[in-house]
Amino acid sequence: MNSIPTINNIYSALEKDLKSKLNLDDDQLRKALSAMTSVFSAQLKLLYLHNEDVMRNLYPDTADTAENGGQLERLGRIRLNRNPRPATAGVYTVSLVGEENAVIRANLTFKANENSNAPSFLFVTDNETILTGSNDMIQIRSFEGGNASLLNVGDELTITEPVIGVEQVVVVESVDEQPKEAEPISDYRQTVLDAFQLEPQGGARTDYRLWAADVQGVRRVYPYVKNGDSGTVQVFVEAAEGDSTDGNGTPSQAILDEVAEVIEFDPDDTRPTNERGRRPIQAILEVLPIDLVPVDVTVTGLDTDTTAIRQSIESNLKIYLSTVRPFISGADLPQNQNDVLYAARLSAVVTDILDSGNFFTDFTLEVNGVAGTSFKFTGSNIPYLRNLIFD
Repeated sequence: MNSIPTINNIYSALEKDLKSKLNLDDDQLRKALSAMTSVFSAQLKLLYLHNEDVMRNLYPDTADTAENGGQLERLGRIRLNRNPRPATAGVYTVSLVGEENAVIRANLTFKANENSNAPSFLFVTDNETILTGSNDMIQIRSFEGGNASLLNVGDELTITEPVIGVEQVVVVESVDEQPKEAEPISDYRQTVLDAFQLEPQGGARTDYRLWAADVQGVRRVYPYVKNGDSGTVQVFVEAAEGDSTDGNGTPSQAILDEVAEVIEFDPDDTRPTNERGRRPIQAILEVLPIDLVPVDVTVTGLDTDTTAIRQSIESNLKIYLSTVRPFISGADLPQNQNDVLYAARLSAVVTDILDSGNFFTDFTLEVNGVAGTSFKFTGSNIPYLRNLIFD
């Protein structure tokens, strides 16, 4: 795309062209056309910016979100038939003590107790239940989506209004549906790109990646034929940061189970049943979590050292490490290969956020406790920032 000229560039070009066409001297031009060229140049600048905006939103890798006036979601609807997935609510089974024939009405609300995993969050019943008076269980749903409302087995909640014949406190017995975070725009964009770039091939590596994209909370999968067992396909799953169990990509068992389900069977129930089978009949499937590999970074002699600078360095290092991933031949494009972590590039990430007058004297990279200048990540190995040390 051609670069956009500045308003001064446009102004000068207009001034020169008008002067030539109207045969005016400098003084006449200055008096007669100064205001006109100022208006024209500003309007033309807007047209240039509009054209840039249109061009940028033709393609999913550069398109803005709808919130910012862009077309990313529209491109996603065309290719994926969906918008970014919103946060989902958690669903839980809770036990309660009540008399026989006592009624738990629909839309009854519960508040998580302070000692629970989600203190003060509200939950609701969707259906009416008549108690038997012995070992009664009901199902409740969180009002809000996302992991902030996640309850653990054993957490207690209190009914927010008196219910005749029922004790106020209930206890979580099981997590029926784990809440999930809204799909990050960066993950949605990558899923759209994969849908454009990868073609279904009847059980090749690309298919496992496309199939796994049907599960909310999955950032990426890495499919391989198991070493020493050509009939077994191992699919290593990386969860989105907000839906991982550790904030570094480790998936929950619920996500692993969902990935196994969508690889077996297309979840789109609008299609005929005989068109929804996916896994090749001869393939044995193993769905496994990725393996985290710790990365330790030491920045020595930082000249201007503040909490804000340290936080920016840590944030940018994590963002960069999230782009270093194993290369899957046949599922990843060669031009996107980024499976080697170089100390020099990681050092440049730190340099990029420092002011021109700030500097550091040394930079050390260790991967899994071993110092070096480059490390290649293969298989199920995923880097994460374990320690950031300032000496």
